[in-house]
Amino acid sequence: MPLNPNRVYMLAADHRWQWEEFCDARSLPRERIRDAKRVAYDGFVRARELSPAARDFGALLIDEQYSSQVIADALKANLTVGTPAERAGAIPLAWATDPFSASLTGAFVKVLARYRRDDNAETVAEQWAKLDALQTWCRRAGKPLVLEVLVARKQEPEDEFEASGRPGMLAEFIAEAYRRGLTPEFWKIEGTLAPEGARTIDAAVAANPSCRQIILGKAADLSTIDRWFGACASSTTAVGFAIGRSVFWEPSAAFLEGKKSAAQAAADISATYLSLIDAWDTSRLGKSEVRS
Repeated sequence: MPLNPNRVYMLAADHRWQWEEFCDARSLPRERIRDAKRVAYDGFVRARELSPAARDFGALLIDEQYSSQVIADALKANLTVGTPAERAGAIPLAWATDPFSASLTGAFVKVLARYRRDDNAETVAEQWAKLDALQTWCRRAGKPLVLEVLVARKQEPEDEFEASGRPGMLAEFIAEAYRRGLTPEFWKIEGTLAPEGARTIDAAVAANPSCRQIILGKAADLSTIDRWFGACASSTTAVGFAIGRSVFWEPSAAFLEGKKSAAQAAADISATYLSLIDAWDTSRLGKSEVRS
């Protein structure tokens, strides 16, 4: 199924280097990461069974590296599943596979880019070229592109950076992307607690009427995410979220450590994912669409 342009509830489970570090630190074989991915998938499927909103607008982002069978199962079941293009943890941007298309087996594509005003010019130019090549491939393949942009804080005061610094740099990046003809179907954007910051981002995205934004999670607690949703409640371009570790990390980690069964971990993932859908619907629509 394709991504819905008007509402997206994405469970982002494409994390790789984070799980590799987790397993290495506990002397667990990295092969166990496949089990964690399966648990996330099972939680997503369970949520779809419980909620019409999850069934109609839910999407799963998961990687080919550790989840090839999960992706095959999701596609066979006609679920909305997408895959990342970037090599996990690579700075600057590098592809997960050569050619990059080998990892793009889902129905949509996600790529992570980084931006700072003080970035090296050569690195910036190379990233733009790669993003342009990826968009060209996505258009030919008929797969929507989700472009995630991360802006790291350096010496800036945190409150000021969150309210205006990061939103301002995101707006700059989006404007430059549009100038270059880079128009992803969805921008995957870091949340902000500041309504003025959310308005800055909204205006930047809205400069191209075909583009939308979804809010990413950064492993934040659920109360913080709820405040992000509130800050962008009046946004005309924000149509949902793409959140992962806030949903699956604790139950999946407990499962890998033998503290929870796979079934319990999947149930916990499902419950948290549904609570995020409920929070989004409440902030945006003024009502709950989640039913137990």
